[in-house]
Amino acid sequence: MRNLQLSRRRFLAMTGGAAAVAAGSGLLAACGSSTTPTTGGAGSVTFPDYLPYAGVRADLPATADGVMAGFYRYPTDLVTAFPGKPGEGAGTVSVLTNILTPVPPAAGSNAYWQELDNRLGATLDITMTRQVDYLSKLSTVIAGGDLPDMTLISARLANRADVLTRLCADISEFVSGPAIKQYPFLANIPTDAWRATAYGGGIYAVPIPRAVVGTIMFARADLIRDKGLNANPASYQEFLALARGLTDARANRWAFGTAKQVVTFVGTMLGVPNVWREEGGRFTSEYETEERKEALARTAEMVKGGLFHPDAMGGKLQLRDLFGNGTLAFNPDGYAAWDTLADTYRVEVGSVPAPRYDGGGVARHRAGTTAFAITAFKQADKGRIQQLLRICDWLAAPVGTTEYMFRKFGVEGSHHTVQDGRPVLTDKGKVEVKLPLEYVADAPHVLGPGDRTRIDAQRAYQEKVVPSILRNPAEGHYSATAVDKAGAMSKIIDDAELDIVAGRKPVSSWDDTVARWRRAGGDAARAEYEKALAEQG
Repeated sequence: MRNLQLSRRRFLAMTGGAAAVAAGSGLLAACGSSTTPTTGGAGSVTFPDYLPYAGVRADLPATADGVMAGFYRYPTDLVTAFPGKPGEGAGTVSVLTNILTPVPPAAGSNAYWQELDNRLGATLDITMTRQVDYLSKLSTVIAGGDLPDMTLISARLANRADVLTRLCADISEFVSGPAIKQYPFLANIPTDAWRATAYGGGIYAVPIPRAVVGTIMFARADLIRDKGLNANPASYQEFLALARGLTDARANRWAFGTAKQVVTFVGTMLGVPNVWREEGGRFTSEYETEERKEALARTAEMVKGGLFHPDAMGGKLQLRDLFGNGTLAFNPDGYAAWDTLADTYRVEVGSVPAPRYDGGGVARHRAGTTAFAITAFKQADKGRIQQLLRICDWLAAPVGTTEYMFRKFGVEGSHHTVQDGRPVLTDKGKVEVKLPLEYVADAPHVLGPGDRTRIDAQRAYQEKVVPSILRNPAEGHYSATAVDKAGAMSKIIDDAELDIVAGRKPVSSWDDTVARWRRAGGDAARAEYEKALAEQG
């Protein structure tokens, strides 16, 4: 077993200091690093077989290409997926993860937590840290040299390939190919999500899955209908006409409130790559394409034409609130926002698939990030790793199982009641059932259970865009430069985009921006991705 003891001085030296880790890694971070870089990426890894769970029948089954399953109602005949306690014999299991809600009561005064430990057959010792403080907390834990049994790791962690391959357990022998069968609910996670766990030819974590469908251009379907406009534009010009028809400054309504996502949406129409394009082993950045420059030009024209909120260039708008009250007609957001927007603001939410720029069908949409983060394990003997995997398997049981129902809603009668076929948290449940278990392991997301009309609309959108989804060819490979210099590289692009769409600089200045981006790390990232691809063979 490798020595996990890292001095604080060595840890900070290897990562460039806690502040640098926080700046370069985005939402979360993890175990530490080394001075000797390790090649990241899938290499010769064999990903787990994808074995959809057949024990629960969805109203709309998931598809092999990534269309999410849909449920109109919660299943009434729940399946008990585990005959015993998955963590039996594991004792205390330490977990480090983030939390986005208020921290729930501790185990000693939390009946839900106590029952969770009883059902697992193990004691979960969960350290929950607010999202904004997670990197600092994690840096301190790792510098102390004692990793927890399970640690949530961001896909954007600086030096994460080195971290995982040197400090965390390689779980390949337990999950590769058909071996995943012993963990049926981890096997229910699509292959796309597992790509984030592969480094140096091994699998080093369990993914927390997200759907492959990416950002959706949400629209106020009710406003479109009220104005008698075309809700399904078949070209850029038709989309532009829709945006113009929805904009009415005198009525305090504009089409858009964010420029960057509109650039991406127009770029989708034009065929801009999803971050990178790979041809014959060579990578081309989306920024280097003429189509990306044209998308900037078209967006700048829309800004000049008054289709954006007057404060859109300031970047401080509360986009969801403005969409909900009708000030904005469009709001690009993640797929989960469909339900959030509709339920929070009680409005009719629709979607606009990007058409090909000059017509001819739906454009190829960019795939989303298929893993929120990954959960890595402290190096230990095989028996211990298998215990941790069984616990993660239990946490990944899907809708329709007793495990899922307890995990999300606690004990019926105490933590929730069933009203019109739906579990509703009691006051006690709202306080106690707040453990961030979904940031340890989770089942693939589904559509619903909920309103049938909305679920059918969500499903129809996915059936249009997912079969031809455009994946990033760099996914499954690792570039230290792309991670470590992400902040500086993004700032070059973001500042220049804003200047161009706001009319402060001409579109022709984009060429100089791309040249600066390449010098700041773009070329180095390209070389690292090309090397990783070549090593994969």
